Amino acid sequence: MLHYRYSRWDGTQGHESPTESELMDHLSDEILQGRDLRSVLRSMFREGFQMPQGRRMMGLQELLDRMRSMRERNLQQYNLASVMEDIQQRLEDILKTEREGIQRRLDELDQSPSPSSPPSPEEGAQGRDSGQQQGGSGQEGLGQLFRSMAQKRLEQLDALPSDVGGRVQSLRDYDFLDPDARQQFEELLQMLQQQMLQNLFQGLQQGISGMTPEALDQVRQMVRDLNQLFQQRLQGQDPDISDFMQKWGQFFPEGIENFDQLAEHMRQQMAQMQSLLNSMPAEMRQQLEDLMSDLLRDHRLQLDLAELAANLQQLFPTFGKDPGFPFTGDDPLTLQEALRLMGDLNRTDDMERQLREALRSNDASNLNAEEIGRLLGEEARRIAEELQRFMQQLEEAGLIRKKGDQWELTPLAIRKIGEHALQNIFSKIRGRQFGDHTLEHKGIGLEFLEETKPYAYGDPLHLDTVKTVQNAVIRGGVGTPVHLKLQDFEVIQTMTFARCSTVIALDMSYSMIRAGYFQAGQRVALALDTLIRTQFPKDNLTVLAFSYFVLPLKPSMLLDTYWVEYGGGTNFQVILQQARRILDRQGGTKQLILITDGHPTTYNPMAGGYSTWPERRVFGSVLEETMREVMRCTKDDITINTFMLDRSPSLLEFVRMMTKLNRGRAFLASAGHLGEYVLLDYLNMRNKVIS
Repeated sequence: MLHYRYSRWDGTQGHESPTESELMDHLSDEILQGRDLRSVLRSMFREGFQMPQGRRMMGLQELLDRMRSMRERNLQQYNLASVMEDIQQRLEDILKTEREGIQRRLDELDQSPSPSSPPSPEEGAQGRDSGQQQGGSGQEGLGQLFRSMAQKRLEQLDALPSDVGGRVQSLRDYDFLDPDARQQFEELLQMLQQQMLQNLFQGLQQGISGMTPEALDQVRQMVRDLNQLFQQRLQGQDPDISDFMQKWGQFFPEGIENFDQLAEHMRQQMAQMQSLLNSMPAEMRQQLEDLMSDLLRDHRLQLDLAELAANLQQLFPTFGKDPGFPFTGDDPLTLQEALRLMGDLNRTDDMERQLREALRSNDASNLNAEEIGRLLGEEARRIAEELQRFMQQLEEAGLIRKKGDQWELTPLAIRKIGEHALQNIFSKIRGRQFGDHTLEHKGIGLEFLEETKPYAYGDPLHLDTVKTVQNAVIRGGVGTPVHLKLQDFEVIQTMTFARCSTVIALDMSYSMIRAGYFQAGQRVALALDTLIRTQFPKDNLTVLAFSYFVLPLKPSMLLDTYWVEYGGGTNFQVILQQARRILDRQGGTKQLILITDGHPTTYNPMAGGYSTWPERRVFGSVLEETMREVMRCTKDDITINTFMLDRSPSLLEFVRMMTKLNRGRAFLASAGHLGEYVLLDYLNMRNKVIS
């Protein structure tokens, strides 16, 4: 019977990577909320983002949290003191086997006048010499000799040091009487030697069958060759490792192709033992160091390994300086398990540094996805690969590009964000259709329609030849030649070409920016720019920002605020003057869209100076100078439509006076509905224009 388990959907179960469209939609939403590209990319990298249908792309912070959680679980699970306890217990078992073997032999001697088991050749030789000296019988002498030897061995065992290193050193000089105990001790030595050297050279177990003197000599030669490569690098050379790897490649993993990779591998391997030592209390660390020293009685190999550690210290200044790991758990570890765990914890620290650097730089390309997968599992590897593809997807789609060490939006991305803004505004408008923005008036114009009509006197002769001949055939019947008459002529209808020239003026005073009005105006300007470029490409649009001066804005500037400078007052006079000059150079219907939350506070009289309305100075008032510009705009057929984002009496009075002079319109709008007001007004105005 099959069993299935179900869990609550949290957005992580799917394996579909985000598409370019999903990435761009999220990027557009965030930027249209007033955030800059750098902060949006950083947020997407750090936190991920929600995709349609509940799917979610995880971020780097998720991987970083998982990495830290794994490290904390290990630190809270294991007891590092158990490493020495495990070796101590093995030694206790060996001593128990030796004591029991000795006692068993003594019991056999007590139960029989002659030993049931003959002494060993060494014991026999000693017995013969002793028997001759004592003059006793051979068998009785051997028995007495064994009892004497057994007593000395038991005394030696009782006098063994309590620490692991001291016990191993003493037992290496001890002559075991029990063959099983001797074999167990030799196997323990060989295992510890292999574990210690395997910590440095992964292929040791496959390359060497046993830790014989010949095998240790082979390791010594390899370490000496390795040190020569390190010396070459320290002397400024670029060592060629091909001969070294051909000779000693069995001691190293696959994929090492140059010296840097070889050095990094050795740093990681030797750091395992160093981290284990650094994580132990001082007394336990000394025991392990003594044990390691005793296991390698080959002083030449010890010196070579010490030289290798010194070389690593020169190449990697931080090598061996980590403070260790604070273990607090209870689960036991063997030496081999502890070394493997230290390797994982060191790689976890390295991976944390990579993740933090990726967060800092908004660049995941240098992450090792395979290593992340090895440490955290398949899902984590997939997340890392998605994050690596994330920037690549946007770049390959032509949406972002590098500028120095930063990313910037491409014109394509700016256009897509504009389309997104336009779509968002239209989606809020209920009960209206915006697919058709063409004029219903038909007549002489520049744009051809698909419809045709019978020719009438005065129509341009844009003749539809096929339909004209068809009309003649229908009228006169089939046959040649076809005789055409005026009534057969069918002409293509044309649409009146309507052109609008618009200036959007965004007030960038402090109050506009603080309240979020300016950001709303930016989105509206971007949406209108996109609408005009896509639906009415022959219309003109200019966007200006103003406070006490005027700043022309390119579409790309509508997605950022780095250029914003407020202060010094709000000068309506100068923005009206600048807009009038721009519109005078353009044809068609002319309008100024003014987006503001306040009344004019300064102006630029001919002699200079500063004045605040309604104060009056020698050169006139702010209001008077502003109204003069309103009259000039009116004279030049420029309609001023004002979108008010505040209900202050001073603003209402100013706009009332301006609309009275200009015969424009005034709208009281909120930041959330500003786009609907502006776009609806533009479309309604344009559908009435006939030029």
